[in-house]
Amino acid sequence: MLAHERACRAELADVLAAEIDAGRLPNPAALSAPFRPEEASVPSVAVDLVPLGAYDELVGITAVPANSNPGLIRGQACPAAL
Repeated sequence: MLAHERACRAELADVLAAEIDAGRLPNPAALSAPFRPEEASVPSVAVDLVPLGAYDELVGITAVPANSNPGLIRGQACPAAL
């Protein structure tokens, strides 16, 4: 799994072969140390949240009451729907 995740198959095979040739059983913890990814710091990210109404302004949407239906005018179908 280590060789697959770190793309170090050949290097790991060399280390394993050296351990076996020396008559030692490979120690998984010791083998993984040289192939461990370098420590990286996580950048700090600041996000300024804007009011949700700002998105409506961006796309030009206005709020429509939930009980209104612009397609119907007093029970009649909208001409575009006919």
